[in-house]
Amino acid sequence: MLLTVYTLPQLAVSAKILCLLMVVICGAVPSMVRPVRLYNQCSHMFVNVFPNGTVMARSDGNDQPNLTISTRGLSLDLLIHSPVQDMYLCFNRSRLVGRRLTRFQAERTPNCLFKEEFVDGYNRYHLVKNQDRYIGFNRRGAQMRRGKSHIPERQHKCFSFLKVAHDFDINRHNNLLAGDLPKWRQQRRLRPPPQNSLKPPCHGVRHHHGRHQRRRNCEGT
Repeated sequence: MLLTVYTLPQLAVSAKILCLLMVVICGAVPSMVRPVRLYNQCSHMFVNVFPNGTVMARSDGNDQPNLTISTRGLSLDLLIHSPVQDMYLCFNRSRLVGRRLTRFQAERTPNCLFKEEFVDGYNRYHLVKNQDRYIGFNRRGAQMRRGKSHIPERQHKCFSFLKVAHDFDINRHNNLLAGDLPKWRQQRRLRPPPQNSLKPPCHGVRHHHGRHQRRRNCEGT
């Protein structure tokens, strides 16, 4: 009978792999939770969830993050949660709503799972099970009810968002996108011209010396 002898480093590696497998099987992989505000590019306002579950892009005057975005386990599926209302953002048949679910329930509800994509420096969010169903708002902050394929190209910016923190400055962001220099950057100082390049003004000046007057010409004589 052959006996396999393991060294201590091998046992340590095996133990780590076993622990990782147990965590994955149990579904207890910790997720990354990011507090954010979602600034809509079409309405120029932030996404808010109201107590009755209505979701609109309306600024409420609160400069603190009012949503959290977290991942589901090892996948790239996202959950969008409103800690203020304790609701998860989910799609029903017609629109996006806030639903009072536990995280366990939200992770197992396909209409509450989103994918994130990046387009022209902005974030967009669509359902995992339906890549045509995006979160979007019009100029008034109301929801875009139709799918992306049914929306004209010029209105696709209504699906775009900025994930911003409480100290976000939209004017500085727009200046950077436009290629303008930030206001805090000092401009280059101009060098003064050489002293020998300075010439006296070339115009007639009368100097009074008693009764005699003489005119100064352009050469200074």
